[in-house]
Amino acid sequence: MAIYTIIDSQVDIRHNGEDCTFNGYLEDYLGITEDLDSVLREAFTKISEKDTNVKICVGLKAEINRDAISNQIIRYKDVFKLNGKVFNLPYLVYSKREDIERALLVIPYSRYGYIYAKGFYYCVTEPGGVFVDCKNDIVAICSNQADKIVNAFEDLFTKKAGAIQRGVDREYFSSYDDLKREGLEAAELLKEEAQTELSQITDRTLSIYKYVIRWFLIKKVLYVQYMVNKDILNSVHDQNIKKQRNQAKMNADEVAFLSFSEMWHIPAAQVEEVQLEIEE
Repeated sequence: MAIYTIIDSQVDIRHNGEDCTFNGYLEDYLGITEDLDSVLREAFTKISEKDTNVKICVGLKAEINRDAISNQIIRYKDVFKLNGKVFNLPYLVYSKREDIERALLVIPYSRYGYIYAKGFYYCVTEPGGVFVDCKNDIVAICSNQADKIVNAFEDLFTKKAGAIQRGVDREYFSSYDDLKREGLEAAELLKEEAQTELSQITDRTLSIYKYVIRWFLIKKVLYVQYMVNKDILNSVHDQNIKKQRNQAKMNADEVAFLSFSEMWHIPAAQVEEVQLEIEE
């Protein structure tokens, strides 16, 4: 099934569906939403002005495929403790022109956002993923520059998705070692954030889900990005796929994280009580 058809069939909450929060024309979405950051609003506005038939699917829910080989090798057990469709794809901008159907997976910009974007891409295009048959029809991006988002979407209809994705990759890391360093930094930062955030809230479920998913996405990227690199296979592992797979797993294993149990047992922050004396 083509990617436009797959995304267009998702039913949003406006139509009593649970697949996503909005699915319709991009122009309509821009008219009703108020929570878009300035970069995305500029990018989406420019895309809509160029093609009024462009649609957007917001917050598409997707499942983690427990049976995917890479997920089994990564062996991050905490992610399998999450229930339901725990992936939430922020924005899928999609359209069709003549016989070409394409989609751009857009993640709001953050310091390590592109790693999460790549992780989502690998998850939804792997065996069992919603876009398993559409790998060449979708590109993932996270940028703080509106024009780069616009250009990536336009390029989808004239260039191969793989070439576009590699070009976007180069914007963020020059080598796998560079990517790995960024991924490990992101994981450590998440540990710090989790310690602070979880100590300040009582109902931790959704926040814990968020952190588990992000650590999983980092592991996913460090594993898969290493495995798909043919230069590494040839120059580092002498075309021995088993050695490459073993090293890819070791790379993913380096990702630091807090376990499910550790996050539940983070002590609540101590709140100092200040006694105000009222003088009559």
